[in-house]
This record gives sequence, structure tokens and C-alpha cells, in this order.
Amino acid sequence: MKKITFLGDIMCEEPLLRASAKGKEFDFTRVFSGCRGLFARSDFVVGNLETVFAGESAGYTDSLFSFNTPDSFAEAMAEAGIDLVTTATNHALDRDKEGLVRTLDLLDRLGIDHIGAYRTGEEREEIYCREFEGRKVSFLNYTYGTNLNESPFVVGEDEYYRLNLLMPQKKVKSRAPRGLRGLVSKAIYRAVPLKRLMQLKKMLGREYANRYTDVLDPDSLRTDFTDRVKADLARAREKSDIVIVCLHIGGQFNADPGEQVRYFTGLIADAGADYMINTHAHVVQSCERIGSTFTAHCLGNFSISPSSVYVPHELKPEYSIALHLYIGEEKPKLAFSILKIVENRRHEIRVIPVDRLTGLDEKKKAELQRDVAFIYSRFTGSEQGEIPIRDEYPLEV
Repeated sequence: MKKITFLGDIMCEEPLLRASAKGKEFDFTRVFSGCRGLFARSDFVVGNLETVFAGESAGYTDSLFSFNTPDSFAEAMAEAGIDLVTTATNHALDRDKEGLVRTLDLLDRLGIDHIGAYRTGEEREEIYCREFEGRKVSFLNYTYGTNLNESPFVVGEDEYYRLNLLMPQKKVKSRAPRGLRGLVSKAIYRAVPLKRLMQLKKMLGREYANRYTDVLDPDSLRTDFTDRVKADLARAREKSDIVIVCLHIGGQFNADPGEQVRYFTGLIADAGADYMINTHAHVVQSCERIGSTFTAHCLGNFSISPSSVYVPHELKPEYSIALHLYIGEEKPKLAFSILKIVENRRHEIRVIPVDRLTGLDEKKKAELQRDVAFIYSRFTGSEQGEIPIRDEYPLEV
């Protein structure tokens, strides 16, 4: 049997960027070193790339919600053994279309395949398909939108091929209160940097993180977008035995999928996807079958910085799922591993499978045991008091 492994959000935020600086260079080898064995035991590793590589001249990440990462991060991904990345995310246009194109060029030079964003219309029309044990597998990737509030590049109708969007781009409406209170709130936001404002809220015990459950805005739905998704699925179905769709969608740090997720996962299940493996919520969410389609609503964060000021910790965002799909002559099988992000005092991070976390004292072992049971229960929907710490768990959904 051949084994395909799917990872959650691969990110490089400001704390990790600063910690990885070695003079004028950057070294990100440590981030992926703990997972080399996991990747080596897979035949094909797929990750969700939540940054761009637009080059130093475009300005590396210096804010909470707009990313640009040194090329050496991509080099570390390639050296670790990541084979394919999904690039249709809300950060795909963080450095405009020039940054997107440079990202794809770099991935090509490093031998990392990519789907979801494209340089030409012809490139987009080519369905990405690989063969495993004589079975053809197609991969598709879409995002709900981009961060127009932070990176105001709008893809024109003549360039819709550049990014697989589920609906038109739109700005997030301000949730500031109305009236005098709203005016004061807006003045504070203009005067105080967002990072500092979040730090102050956190110190004061106020709500500081951007938790939100996604809602469905009917005015944002357009048939030209959804028809394109359905057409892609039909073409993928024609040329392959298995169709896998990776969605970047949903609220952030929310426990459960919301209306928007339910709408699009239902649409894509009806259109014939075999598997949906999704990201963006930044915490592990449940998996289920929608009709006959296996759906993992969110795998969590492969490499977020737990110390980032906007990250709430109730749902344990430092853990993620590595989902394994075994393909052979018989019916495909599913399994998963649980990964943990370990951040040191310098804000360097290392992603490690939980069974490889060694040298823990009894208190830390007990804490890890509770966390593993928590993540296992969230993902499978099966409440468990205690779960043995293993390298891999079978999954029946």
C-alpha cells in the first residue's frame, strides 16, 4: 500500500522569523527536523502553505496578519520531504500577484509541487493527478477568500485563474460598536499598534483573540464561482479514481464548523469528492462523512507560533493532525498521528509527533496524556478518558 500524509497550516510568524535569524541568513531546519521520520514513512506528503515567498525586497513578515517568509523556509520544507503544498489560502496575495508568482517559481525550483494558485490560465486548467498503486488520485484546492483588509489586491475577472476562490474577495466588516463608543474604539485602533493593543487586552483579562465562527453571507455566493468548482470536480472525476479536495475555509479558533463551511462542504460532497481535508480554523476540528465523502474539517496548525499574541489556547492550537490515507488494491484506509509544536524561550519551534516527546517528568507526561486524549476526542468525535500515546491511530468514520 502507498501512504499519503496530509498536514495542517504551515506558517512562519514573526516570533519564529526573528528566532531563526542567523546574521543576515535564516535557518528553519529545526521546525521540520522532528517530523523527518514521519515524512520518510510516507510515500507522499501534502501540506497547506500559509505564507508566500515574495523575496526580501517585498518585506518579510512584520505584522500579525500579513506574511512573507525567507526562501530558506521553503528549502527546509523540501529537505524534510514535503512533496505538495496547497497555495489557495487567505494569505496567497499577502504580497500581491508578484509575490504569488515568485512563490510558485521558488516551489518549482525546489521540486515542491503546488495547487490552488496559478501563473496562467493554461496552468490552472491542468488537473493535478498522481498515481498510487495503479490508482489515479486528483487533488484540488480552494480558499474562501483573501485578507483584503491587510493586503488589498483584488483579482480581476480577467485573472480569476490566478487563485481558486470559492466566492468573490471581500473585506471583513468592522465589529466596532456604533456611536461615540465606536468612534473612540476606532481612534484607539489608529493610535495603538494592533500587536500592542492585543497585549494590553490580554494583560487586562479582556477578549484579545480573533475567535469567530464563520457565517454564510448569501450575497457573497455567485454561481460563476461555484459552477467552476463543480466543473473542476467533474474533470477530476473523469481522469481519476479518487478525488481529494482541500478547502481553506471557516472561522478562526472556533470549536466547530459554521454555516459557510457547511454550505461549501455540502456542495463539494454533492459534486463527487471522495475526501475533503480542510484547514484555516487554527485548531483541530472534527471529522465526519458528508454523504459518502470523508471530511476532516480542520487539521490544525502544523507550525504556528504558540507565543503569537493573537493565539488563544483553550482548544490547544499547538497540536495538529497528520492524516494518513493508505491506498492499495482494496478500499483505502485512514489513520492519523498527533503532532505537537514545542516552542523554546527563544521562540524557535520544533514540530514533533507525540510519541517522540521524550525526557518528560511525571507531571509533563500526565499533561501530555490529557492533551492527547483531548485532541483525539476532538478529531474523532469520540470522548475518551485516556488514550495510549502512539505513533499512529486507526480511523473509522
